[in-house]
Order: sequence, then C-alpha cells, then structure tokens
Amino acid sequence: MDFELFLESNLSCESLVEVIEKIIINILKEKVSVHNSEEEIVIGTEYFSLTLELEDISDIGFVRNHYDLDVNICIRGQLFGITFYQGLEALIKVIGNIIKQCSGNLLFLENASHQLLRRENGQLVVNNELDQYQINYLTPSLLSLLDHSSNLHEG
Repeated sequence: MDFELFLESNLSCESLVEVIEKIIINILKEKVSVHNSEEEIVIGTEYFSLTLELEDISDIGFVRNHYDLDVNICIRGQLFGITFYQGLEALIKVIGNIIKQCSGNLLFLENASHQLLRRENGQLVVNNELDQYQINYLTPSLLSLLDHSSNLHEG
C-alpha cells in the first residue's frame, strides 16, 4: 500500500525526522535506518518506509488547493506486502504519536488521492466512505491504535 501523510508543522524536516525516528523506535523496539539526500530523507523499517520530501513539494500545493488544507510537510510511505498488517498497525500507532506531538493539520491519503484521515482545527475525522478493500483493513480496532478516541469523528 502506498500512502501520503501531509502535516502542518513548525519543525524543520530534519527535526521532524528525529521525532518520527524516536516514535518508531519506541513502538517497534528496533533500530530504523535513516538515509539523507538533497531531495529527501528516507526512514526505513522492516514493515514500511517513510520518505520526507525536501525538494519536490508539488504535492503540498495540490493538497492545499484540492483538499483546502494548510500543510507544509509531505511524507510518502509504503507498507510492505509480506508484513502488511503488522506494518499497518505500527504505522497507525506512529501516526497517533505524530498527531500528539504535532498540533497542526494532518491529511492521510491512500494511493495519493483517497482521504482516510484528516485533522483540521484540532478535530480528527475518519472518512466513512471507504471502498470494500479499505473497510477490511481500516477497522475500529485498528483506529483505536491512534489513541485519539476523544476527538475522533466520522465524516
């Protein structure tokens, strides 16, 4: 599964990578790899990879226009098929922790267009118009791993 996570953050990409790396290590209890280049920073685990865009930020403009949401960070990601469900659970926990540490807007898209999660003005909304594939994996028990039930709404 390919996905994109857009954030509104006052942290630099490098600082955000450090935060995310610590979150992942805390959740997975294992080392992660971090590779820097001029264009991107890639965080790799056994279950998924996260790529923070440094140069090509055209997706941010698209999200601002198409989804009417102010964001300034684009994280592309990929879950690995052989460990899909373990990776999805870990990823949802990571996103829950990012939500706690970054108070700005957030948009979680599957395959670059289907909105799964959105946080705006402090309110976290789960898309309830899912296709049959998404219904199978984006379950209430999975969403509980976000640890945000008090401000989680369907929309």
